[in-house]
Amino acid sequence: MSNVLWVLFSIVAYVAGLYIMLKTTPMLLARSYDEGLFMAIAAADILGAILSFGGIVVMFAIFNGNIVIKIIDFLLLIGILLITGRLAMFSLRPRYVAGTNKISQIVAGIYCICLVVSSIYYMVVIFQS
Repeated sequence: MSNVLWVLFSIVAYVAGLYIMLKTTPMLLARSYDEGLFMAIAAADILGAILSFGGIVVMFAIFNGNIVIKIIDFLLLIGILLITGRLAMFSLRPRYVAGTNKISQIVAGIYCICLVVSSIYYMVVIFQS
């Protein structure tokens, strides 16, 4: 398959993953962490993260770490950093509205903080190789 198609599929996977994370993470806040629906939504959220990071890894692997691809991947990782940082702040913000679970907020916030830390880690790793 052509490299152009791989890059196109990678960018589509990246955008789809970010969209999934943006739509599913706020839905976690209204559910209890031991509900089945919480687990299904969390699985969809994890799938979104896998798609986002997978799109970056595929482009990096196809072009063997070319400097232009490293810069593009760095910019895409900044996108993940900004979006997951925003989701972490949204999840951990105190709410006094009925229907939000404190434990679910903490779980979603920690998950988003882990994504922020992993994107920072991969920003460092990209330029060390």
